[in-house]
Amino acid sequence: MSEIITQDEKFEWAIYVDATLAGLAILIPIPLLDLFFEWIFKRRMPQAIAKRNGRTLSPETVRQLNRSNWSCLGCLLWPLELVWLLLKRTYRTILYFLTVKEATDKLSYYWHRAYLLDKMMERDDLATEEEAALAAQALHQVLESVTTSPLTQLAKEVVANVRHILRSSWRWLRRKQEDEMMAKTRSQMATAWRDLSGYFEQVAAQYEARLEQLQIAHVQEKLVIADAAADVLSPTNPPDI
Repeated sequence: MSEIITQDEKFEWAIYVDATLAGLAILIPIPLLDLFFEWIFKRRMPQAIAKRNGRTLSPETVRQLNRSNWSCLGCLLWPLELVWLLLKRTYRTILYFLTVKEATDKLSYYWHRAYLLDKMMERDDLATEEEAALAAQALHQVLESVTTSPLTQLAKEVVANVRHILRSSWRWLRRKQEDEMMAKTRSQMATAWRDLSGYFEQVAAQYEARLEQLQIAHVQEKLVIADAAADVLSPTNPPDI
C-alpha cells in the first residue's frame, strides 16, 4: 500500500472561535438563552471566515450557508420541540449527561462546518450565487453524513474544562476579549490540529466529491431543460400563434 503524505493542518483560531462558542452555547445554564447564543455564533461564521479570507459574501450566499433543513412538518412541530427544549434545559441537573453529550456533538459539528467554510473560500466555490447554492448543498450533505470523528474526543476534553461560558461568549460578542477559558480551549485545539491533518484532508475530499456530483447533475439538468426548449421551438414544432 502506498503511503499517503499529508501536510500539517495549520490552526487559525479566527476560523474556529465562533464555531467553538456556538458548540459550547448549550452549556449556558439559562433555558433558551443557550439557543439564542448558538444561533448568533452560527450565523456569524460565514462572514467572519470570509473576512479572514479577504472576501465579502452576498446576503443570498449567507442565507444559503446558514439555512436549516426544516420542512413544513418541522415548522408545525416546532412549538412542541420548543417545549421539550425548555424542559430539558430547565432540568439540566437531572439530564446533565445528555447536555454534555449534545454539547460534544455540536462542538464537533461546528468545527467541521468552520473547516469546510474556510475550504470553500480557498477554492472560490462561492463566486456566484449559483455556485454558492451548490456548494452550500454539498456542505450540508457532508455535515449530515459526519457522525463520529477524531474531533469527538477533543470536543469531550474541551467541554469537560468549560467554565463560565455565558461570560466568555458575552465578552467575545461585545469586545472580542478572550478570557482564560477561551485561551485554554485555543491552546487545546492548536495542539491537536497537527495530528488531525490527515482527517481534515479526508473531509475536504468528501466535500469536493459531493460538490462535483452536484455540479454534474446541475449541468445535466440544464442540458435537459435546454433540449426541451429547443424541441418546442424547432421548425417541426412551430410555436402557437
